[in-house]
Amino acid sequence: MKRTLMILLALLMLLPVARALDLGEEEVIEGLSDEIFAAPTEMPWEPIPWDLTAAPNKPNPDGYLPDDGGYHDDSIDVRVETFRRNDTTVMAVYVKLTDVSQFRTELASRYPSQQARLVATMTKRVNAVMGINGDYFIYHDQGIVYRNGKRLRFAPNKGRDTLIVDEQGDLHILDHTTKEAWDAYIDAGGTVLHTFCFGPGLVINGEVLSDLDTVHVDNGKGKDTQRIAIGQIGHLEYLILATEGPENKGSVGFDLLEMAQMCKDMGMENAYNLDGGSSSTVSLNNRKINSLSTGKHREVGDCIWFATLIPMESWSE
Repeated sequence: MKRTLMILLALLMLLPVARALDLGEEEVIEGLSDEIFAAPTEMPWEPIPWDLTAAPNKPNPDGYLPDDGGYHDDSIDVRVETFRRNDTTVMAVYVKLTDVSQFRTELASRYPSQQARLVATMTKRVNAVMGINGDYFIYHDQGIVYRNGKRLRFAPNKGRDTLIVDEQGDLHILDHTTKEAWDAYIDAGGTVLHTFCFGPGLVINGEVLSDLDTVHVDNGKGKDTQRIAIGQIGHLEYLILATEGPENKGSVGFDLLEMAQMCKDMGMENAYNLDGGSSSTVSLNNRKINSLSTGKHREVGDCIWFATLIPMESWSE
């Protein structure tokens, strides 16, 4: 009899576990192994293969927010805000992805061609949700350049900082890049998806650029002008800041030190300066949306763009 009661008691203790499993509850049952009872976290969509030059699915037209406010579907979130700082209008673009394959790059033409195109032309060609200008690399022969996992150039130059986007989508910046610094990154297990060689690094591992004498690239370092920077604020979460310049009525522009401090103040652990001036472009829904008062739409050699993973046949669901 005693043995029978013990068996019944054990069965009663297991009932809550059986009920949770039957109902598919997502929470982990207290006191049991996370590995056994944790909810699955597999991504519900296929990553975009890197051998595709365009995204297989176009953005959902209904996903774009009113007044150029961004875009949203279940795989990507883009939020656009504007604010004032340093007597200048600044556009902040927050991008949150589901998979690193949504972070992609495009050239105006096959490397090493120096042909240029509008960012909006390139984003339309590749079915991008949005895009920004790249880093001017086709117009010089310095620096390390990888795009979409392929190496295009390997010419380390200590006058240039290198932005690395690794295979997890995390950003790293090599200060004054030498071959030794690159080799050390790779030997430590670093991976490479994209690299950029305009710069400089504005915030590197939390340290803000504070001395313009260390900047050797001709980027109007002490000049108040239009600027654009990209940084990381979380895993697969990025912040792009595009400022107006003195050509825009009511704006002064930023020098590099002011841009660096703003990136740090807005939570970027690593932030990188891209090609600015009239090249600074934010393209949403295949249309430039930043610094419109100048009327300038400059063609550039490359762009960074972001894609949706949602199949088009899902739009009506």
